Amino acid sequence: MKRLFSRLNENGRQALILIGVNGIFWFAWAFGCYQTVYLQSIGFTASSIGLLNAIASAVGIASVTFWGMVSDRIGSLRKVLIIVLAASAVLYGLIPAIPTHLAASHTLLLCLVPAVNFFRASSSPYAENLLVRNCNELGLNFGVLRSTGSFLFTVGSLIIAAWLPSLGVKNTFWVTGVFMIIPIVMTVFAREPDARKAEKPAGGGKEEESVDVRQLFRNPAYTAFLGFGFLYYTASACDVNFITYFMDSVGVDTQEYGVILAYRALLEIPFLLLMVRLRKRLSLRVMVLGSVLLISIESLGFGLLANSLPTMLLFCTFFGLGNGLFLGSTLNYVYELAPSHLRASAQAFFTSTASVAGILGNLLGGMVFDAVGAKPFYLIVTGLYMLSAGVFVLSFRHKQPEKAAG
Repeated sequence: MKRLFSRLNENGRQALILIGVNGIFWFAWAFGCYQTVYLQSIGFTASSIGLLNAIASAVGIASVTFWGMVSDRIGSLRKVLIIVLAASAVLYGLIPAIPTHLAASHTLLLCLVPAVNFFRASSSPYAENLLVRNCNELGLNFGVLRSTGSFLFTVGSLIIAAWLPSLGVKNTFWVTGVFMIIPIVMTVFAREPDARKAEKPAGGGKEEESVDVRQLFRNPAYTAFLGFGFLYYTASACDVNFITYFMDSVGVDTQEYGVILAYRALLEIPFLLLMVRLRKRLSLRVMVLGSVLLISIESLGFGLLANSLPTMLLFCTFFGLGNGLFLGSTLNYVYELAPSHLRASAQAFFTSTASVAGILGNLLGGMVFDAVGAKPFYLIVTGLYMLSAGVFVLSFRHKQPEKAAG
């Protein structure tokens, strides 16, 4: 393996390293998706979960904004990624250590989970940021490399779904931390994005890398995309965070949650693999819009027809396809909208918008789910997805980024 690695050029080596960072990250992440199942098993209602997730989302706003500005200020995305991965792995593993029989157990969890999220909320955005920026700068195929992450997430989800009856939900917390050691080590060897752009411009003017985030908010296309993101992620928070409660309401064992996650992730791969070809034929805006429409079909199906694991998987097909298209288009869309020296901040503010939306989606989502029931709830979610799509269409009057082939 070492001999093969030495024969590769720099781009080839970085491609393998990025697979190690992003791909194994998603493999490890698959083992850590059972927080809601765990909390549900110890008596958290949908409203309680909504409150907890809302607080965690509020912390997530500070997290991604803080780490994004740190990354731009110190000029190192790698260092920030290592910090958030290591800290979240350790702290996340401590969640099941909180005693569940105490009167103050829920209060303790309401404190610890948001604290964990100060690091965990930034783990996924910055792992993706490292990948998309290096792919654009080195001319690597983002879709192929990101699809490896989806594939390994599928593998991890199937492994944990089969292992869960003997492992127990509590032990998934520390297992994901153990697996996270691999992407932490691989990040040390990853290329620093924009490493060749730290030079002062000719003529002795101001440094191009001066961090002035006001430039982002003077860009109407970027601010319009933030508005779309707010509505989309409000719907997404409702969709994703209460799916185990939907499963319980229609008689599907929540231990099958890993199967649903695996199937969704597997269906992300086709559009990710086709991303280069799609970008030659379609604008990023068309792909973003198409992804939202596909994702909304899942929630519509849940609201009208899904009553078993097979019918849930049928509609999860559309979510998986749509999410693959969403991943491949939105990350690159933000990348193209932002100036080169503000790309980490641009991604951070977009992720912060998702966290703000998560507060609303979780707080209202938990209350609405308990009030109206599972199926009407998912019809409401469908309406939110369609509203976000409508807002995004209205933003088309702003200047569109040029298409790229990478």
